[in-house]
Amino acid sequence: MGPVLVVVLVVIALIVVTYLVGLRPEPLRGRRPDPGILRRRSKWRRVLPVIPLLGAVGSLVFAFTGFRLNVDETSPVIVLVMDVSDSMDRTDVTPNRLAAAEAAASAFLDELPSEFRVGLATFAGSAQLVVAPTQARHEVEGALDALTTSRGTVIGDGLTVALDAIEDLRVEAEGTPAATLLLSDGRDTGSLVPPDVAAARANELEVPVFTVVVGEIAEDEGPGANLEALEAIATTSGGDTFIAETGEELTAIYETLGSELSVELDVEPSTTPLVIAAIVLTVVAGLMLVFAPR
Repeated sequence: MGPVLVVVLVVIALIVVTYLVGLRPEPLRGRRPDPGILRRRSKWRRVLPVIPLLGAVGSLVFAFTGFRLNVDETSPVIVLVMDVSDSMDRTDVTPNRLAAAEAAASAFLDELPSEFRVGLATFAGSAQLVVAPTQARHEVEGALDALTTSRGTVIGDGLTVALDAIEDLRVEAEGTPAATLLLSDGRDTGSLVPPDVAAARANELEVPVFTVVVGEIAEDEGPGANLEALEAIATTSGGDTFIAETGEELTAIYETLGSELSVELDVEPSTTPLVIAAIVLTVVAGLMLVFAPR
């Protein structure tokens, strides 16, 4: 049952109850019963208008407190997926790839509305969820500052960990809008979940993956980022791919994505039906007062 229908039924019910409560118990012969509010001596004359007014106040209270609760429970989720392989220590991107990525991620956080939840997943030889999606940005910032590198690059597993975190949240709030931002400078070294399989899952979950390539791009099987594989992940999931050769370019990419995702994922619940109900109930109360004899 939709919220508009619920509101309409509540309003109709209040009007009917108001009418019936005020009816004359034993109508005069040959006359139809009159609403109590139309009788000068009715004891309900002063009380009945209060009922729709209370309903109006209740509708407004629920509209705004319920809105706040809904925002907290269904606020958009973005999981940063960071490559922390040893190659991220290279200094071709000043001061090094990892430090540039951390600075860019911090700039990304600054672009997001405060109600957005952000998580952090990392991958090297294994993948882990470092920070579960949260509105506490300081937790993500602190985790970014503490990142260290190790051997390996399991891109598919890193994306899988991020998708697991999003699905866990959706158990309690189905349909929560979400996206992931995956950064890497290498090629997959043997994920348990292949990158293409993880990308297909992201597509099924309607979670676009935006991939960012930092550093040099590999030629054939040489060292560097596997641009083709990262583009395939983005295309399959409905995201896009970006290439950064400098720290400035990387920060600019993250800032742009932060601004765009803030608009694309921000879906606010509507309080319109409850506000309309409050207006209707207030009008009903006003009519009662106008037409009630003094």
